[in-house]
Amino acid sequence: MIIPLGEKKLPETCFIFKHSTSCPISSDAADEIRSVEARHPLYWINVIEQRGLSDWVEESYGIRHESPQLLLVENGAVSDSWSHTKIKRDLIVEK
Repeated sequence: MIIPLGEKKLPETCFIFKHSTSCPISSDAADEIRSVEARHPLYWINVIEQRGLSDWVEESYGIRHESPQLLLVENGAVSDSWSHTKIKRDLIVEK
């Protein structure tokens, strides 16, 4: 299930997908994300429309912003991140 990120509190373990609605590479990554069911909650941020939340993720987790970007949060910290063409459905299934 993909959950829109509308508040600044996340579970200890989850995925965060940062998506640019104006980027074709991000569109391809979004198709990859939509094609699978994640084992952990998956939160979706549209970075243009939700710039404040995108900035909050960058500041809170200490991960430089990119889009598209997929973050795996485990035990409250980012344990892995992927961006651009490295975002593939297999990552979500394996983690």
